[in-house]
Amino acid sequence: MTDLRTVLTELARVDGVAAALVVGRDGFLIGGVSAEEDLDLEAVGAVTASALGASEILSADLRRGQLVSVMLEYEGGVVVVAPAGGEAMLVVVTTGSATLGRVRLELRKRRSAVIEAL
Repeated sequence: MTDLRTVLTELARVDGVAAALVVGRDGFLIGGVSAEEDLDLEAVGAVTASALGASEILSADLRRGQLVSVMLEYEGGVVVVAPAGGEAMLVVVTTGSATLGRVRLELRKRRSAVIEAL
């Protein structure tokens, strides 16, 4: 069985990734790794759960199929969120120096390991 902390640590080692976390649909943090001490992973998880829920409603309203991922772009970096099974989501917080293609690729590669670890 895959260890969740190991998977998140590997993801957090990708250049430009500030944090990698798994959050329940209820917004509670299941596990997380951060390179930034002042990053409140619990708060990120709570707000991210809301954003993912709204995105899924939008997807249904637009009839575009199941949500694959959400990318929120800010001046200082990007947050990428992807469902990880029916009850959790994988969240990656980046810095401005991240290569988004690489981050998205690494997220997709590790999503099944996260699901297995849950």
